[in-house]
Amino acid sequence: MKKIILAIFVILTTIILSSCFKIATPEDLLVSPALNQEKREMKEAVDNFRPPNSASYPVIMSDSDRSMSMIISDLDLDSSSEIISFYKSKVDDKIGMFILKKVDNIWVKKDDIKFNTYEISEFMIEDLNGNGKKELIVESFEPENTLNPRNYSVIYFDNKEVKVIKEIPNMIIEIADINSDGRKEIFSITKNLSDLDYVLNIDEFDGSKIVNYRKKVLKDIKKPYNISIGKIFDEQMAIFIDYIGDNKYENTDILLFNKNRKVLTDMRDIQEFNKGNYQFNVQSQDIDNDGIIEVGYKFKAPNYSMSIQDTKEGGLINGYFKIKKDYKLELVKEVYENINLGYVMNIPKLFTGKYTINENDMNTNINFINHLGKEYPLIQINYIKKYEWQQDNELRNSMQLITENQDYVIAGKVLDYSDSLDDKERESYLQMRSSVQILSNVIKERLYK
Repeated sequence: MKKIILAIFVILTTIILSSCFKIATPEDLLVSPALNQEKREMKEAVDNFRPPNSASYPVIMSDSDRSMSMIISDLDLDSSSEIISFYKSKVDDKIGMFILKKVDNIWVKKDDIKFNTYEISEFMIEDLNGNGKKELIVESFEPENTLNPRNYSVIYFDNKEVKVIKEIPNMIIEIADINSDGRKEIFSITKNLSDLDYVLNIDEFDGSKIVNYRKKVLKDIKKPYNISIGKIFDEQMAIFIDYIGDNKYENTDILLFNKNRKVLTDMRDIQEFNKGNYQFNVQSQDIDNDGIIEVGYKFKAPNYSMSIQDTKEGGLINGYFKIKKDYKLELVKEVYENINLGYVMNIPKLFTGKYTINENDMNTNINFINHLGKEYPLIQINYIKKYEWQQDNELRNSMQLITENQDYVIAGKVLDYSDSLDDKERESYLQMRSSVQILSNVIKERLYK
């Protein structure tokens, strides 16, 4: 009886104490109490200073896929961080932004900027003019401007005051230091109202205004949709402009930059490059993160030397190539994208020139090909209804799960037809097979941006 009374007393004491004291979560234990308190104070300051009849508006930083409603950065280089927060008016749906700074241990509003837009597409923090201080670059949509539907604004500190260069029209924008002088140029494409030509603008921020550095009319370019700036080979910098031509096929125009003479040379004016008759219908990017921009085109494996313009054909590969100093192409990466089923496969180097891909609405088959062009099954990837996958144990045991959602799964299996091959080609087949044994290492969910 005494044991029972003692047990009841212990339970009641535990309940009373747990209601009086907050038990720390694992997250709380990872962050110091002082830091937690500071974050709470920042959030309270943002909530207090947000204008009436408005709601928090998360924005996407250029170097992150995450959206954030509160950005903390030391913009004016005084060792005290500012808070930047965006909001959306409930009255007219337009976007605004305010900056808070701590003065004498109290948060004060330095400025409140209202934009003539309903959507912010991207937000960047850059040191544009190389003075150590940071500028905010806000990209937004201008729905009433059909020629140049985007704007960018530059917000900066000048003698502890916030200044704004507001809403400069453009179609596309990119920021990079192309001439290696420690200052970053603003690259934008605009469309002229008079002749409807597209114009490449290279501008600089001089500390108080935007100054044009270089302009170039893009005579043969239609519907540009992306700019990349980076090395093309060695230390040679270039501007890559991806666009859609009059024939509705995509292509890339490349402008070489001479930093000594500050001139741009179109690679189509270089005879050695033109001999290739290249049509780059895959968006250019630094695919292998080595600082050199690759160009790309679609091809039908195994023939990676010939681009395919009719993208309705199934089973096409995105090939990414470096442009060498002799203006020939070197294949560096092959990527298979199945847009319908929502996955991407990074093709291993071992596969180059030795495989085919056959696809339909539900399945994809990747085959090894021998020297006679005969196909031998290697990988099978299937679309399977979620209910069927959950109910069929044999199916789950025989296939590797790649990705899934609430309606279906994508699963695959690695096959073995090596016994049908001669010794040399069997070795090649088994090496390729070994490189994809764990399919989830090479096949990922396709993320849409």
